[in-house]
Amino acid sequence: MRTLRHRCYLLIALLAIALANAGALGSAPAAAAIPTPLESAIMQTPPPLDATATPSPSGQVIKYSGQLLDYRDGFAFFTTGDAFRVDPNVKLDDAATGGPTTLVPETRLYARATFDAGSGGIVELALSRTKLPDEASYRDVKRFAVALSTPYANPDLVPAEGFNGKGVPVTFLVEVPPKTPFADQIFLATDISGWSSTAIRMDRVDALHYRVTRVFASGTRLLYRYTRGSWQSADVDQSGLAMKPRLLLVKNADYRVVRDIVYNWQDENQFAPDNGSTLPTPFNPVPFNIPPHH
Repeated sequence: MRTLRHRCYLLIALLAIALANAGALGSAPAAAAIPTPLESAIMQTPPPLDATATPSPSGQVIKYSGQLLDYRDGFAFFTTGDAFRVDPNVKLDDAATGGPTTLVPETRLYARATFDAGSGGIVELALSRTKLPDEASYRDVKRFAVALSTPYANPDLVPAEGFNGKGVPVTFLVEVPPKTPFADQIFLATDISGWSSTAIRMDRVDALHYRVTRVFASGTRLLYRYTRGSWQSADVDQSGLAMKPRLLLVKNADYRVVRDIVYNWQDENQFAPDNGSTLPTPFNPVPFNIPPHH
């Protein structure tokens, strides 16, 4: 009996201690309870930002080797005639050692350009005075070009060919057919402008002559045609047939004038009679068709 009594006293004492502790702590808030599975998911540490966001540099690179034509205003120009964007934090180094270089990007230097496949920009430019082995092909990087040029590469620049990358002002002076509508504008379309039919608007000299001046780096290979604002009104040959683009190779010079003649427009009937709607000018003092034997 004494043992049983002692056990009862012990249980009562323990119960009293538990009640006293509960009174001191007060009622526990519901949030202190064991979290539910959904609450456990919310309370987990979020992943780092770079694990969920796509970084600007993709991490995938393409290395293309070529010869520089120019390097300015955040663009690198290769002798393919194309311009490629250069990352503001581009790394310049020595192509042979991978270390620092005293060379600066300039015409006739060779370079191995490392393109970021995500942004399309050049993130590293390794410079060399000698030609570098091919890694990627032009086909692999041409989609990154800002100004697409001809589908074939220019020849390498050597002093004997007269190329040094210097800017050359080139004036295009074109004579148009007498039947050209006087109110129409004349445009110069080029491969560098993506063959936009209204890329470069020309200035009227008189009723039959238009001109425009643009600066191109020496060594540029340019294909071009004339239009009246659309490819339905582009220039054609003397027989009224489609013609190949004209070719201009810009060599070292202080200034250059290119003189062309447009014989017919694609949307004009070259055999229609001229109504004499053009005006006399110093270039064309007698613009009217004079019937024979008059």
